[in-house]
This record gives sequence, C-alpha cells and structure tokens, in this order.
Amino acid sequence: MFRYLNRIIENEVREANLDFYSVIIGTKPSMGARSPKLWNKVYEYEEKKIRMVPLDVREENLEELFKYLKEDKHCLGGAVAVPYKEKVYNLIKNNVKEEIRTISAVNCFYRPTPPSRFLVDAFTGTNTDGEAALDPIKKQLVEGQNLNIGLLGYGGAGKAILAYLLKDFKRKHKIHIFNRSPITIKDTKENDVYSYSLDDLEDIIPDFDFLINATSIGHVESIDKTPVPIKFLATAKNTMVVYDIIYDPLKTTLLKNREGIGLETINGLRMNLIQAVLAYSYTNPTNL
Repeated sequence: MFRYLNRIIENEVREANLDFYSVIIGTKPSMGARSPKLWNKVYEYEEKKIRMVPLDVREENLEELFKYLKEDKHCLGGAVAVPYKEKVYNLIKNNVKEEIRTISAVNCFYRPTPPSRFLVDAFTGTNTDGEAALDPIKKQLVEGQNLNIGLLGYGGAGKAILAYLLKDFKRKHKIHIFNRSPITIKDTKENDVYSYSLDDLEDIIPDFDFLINATSIGHVESIDKTPVPIKFLATAKNTMVVYDIIYDPLKTTLLKNREGIGLETINGLRMNLIQAVLAYSYTNPTNL
C-alpha cells in the first residue's frame, strides 16, 4: 500500500489493509510525535481500519510527497509539524479560508467534508495552534483586563496565537510581539499590538503579566537554549506567568529558569492535546 510513498520519505511505513490513512508530516515525526498515538487510539476505539502514520520528509521532497498524498484517495490528510507549516500552506493557499491566509501557515490539512465515502480531489487546511494555545490561559484572559502579554516569535504558531488573541480579546489586552527580524502588522494602534526586536525584550519584560514562547528555541533539537536569558527573567514581576508552547521536553530551559526563581510556568502539553483533538475532528469525516 505504501511502496511508492516509502521511496519519498526517510522512515518506513508498514501499515497494511487499511481503508484510509492519515499522516503527520515533518522532518522527524517518527521520533516522538504524539498525534499518531492519540489518533490511533481513537481509530481503534471506533473500530475503523484507519491509522495515522508519521512521515519524515526532506524539504526537497515535500512537494512531491504532498502531490502523492493529494492524488491518493486513501489519504484523509493530517497534521503538519515544524518546520513545514508555512510550506504546506503555500501548497494549498488558494483553498483555505481568509482567516488562515492572515496566518500564512497550517498545522492541519484535510479534504473538505464529502457527501459520501468518496473523498474529494483537493486539500484545504486550517491552523489550530492559536485556539489550542490559548486554552491553558483562557480563564485568565477572560477574567483579566489590560494585561500585558509578551509573545516571542512570529512564525506560524506566533501568527496563529496573535490571530486568536485579536479574535477573542480585541483591545482587551496589550500584545507585545518580539521577533528576530522586523515584522509589519496591520492596524496595530487599533488593536493594541506592538512589535519589537528581541533585543528590546530586556527593557519591556518588567511590565509583562504573561510571556508566551512561540519559538522553537528550547525544543529537543536546541534543548539547552532559551529565548530569554535568566537575567531578563530576574527583572520580571513575581506574578508573571511564563508559558512555553513546547511540550518536548516538558520542562524547557526557559521554564526551568523561571521555576528556579519561584514563579508560575505552563508547558505546551495541554496545547498539544487540544491541537490533536481539533485536527482529528477536521481530518476525519463522521460518515467514513
């Protein structure tokens, strides 16, 4: 079933005798992505002959892989891992909703809900990063007013988080975005959004109520690194919450440093779970 697919990817898929399959695409999702474990438990519970398989793919083979998946009517779609969220978006950008175009990245691609068991010959996509990321802190965002939120990184996850902050809490909180390279955001004054270089973080961090890390710094591939030097954290107020959307490892260097000072931290484990649940609901039609 996966003979040609295995020529494109770096790992090997051995599932057989499936009615359909879903995927997670990344550089090395076979080395520890949680979505296949979560999705496959649901497939087993529902007694469906469907499995989610991880696809490790090199960037130069990504477009060929995506074309193959689109043409294979056994493929339902699936999840997209870093660093391919923007690249997959570019492959389906003409088929996504306007709100996803403002993010310019997808973490889930799927076939629009068909009227029958016959799948349509196209993929669309969405981004569940923002909705899932806000879940662990939503109560504080709802109950609070005029909170200062620092958002580190303006890649796919950062854009998704900002989009949902503006959608649900427009002008209720001040949002400060820090990125390596300069960024342009529409209607910043209207929405209380401010953009800075990462070099400006030291001067502004004492004002923050929340600091959200939406970069990949601190992930297993850079496990000893942190986007925020510990001396910056030491200047923050003692009520500031540090939220790192990374879940592997559960305690990044950023979170360890903050805990060492004795303040509240949140990791990305719940976000990852909510993300997987949302993506599953998009990818798997109820009538299959």
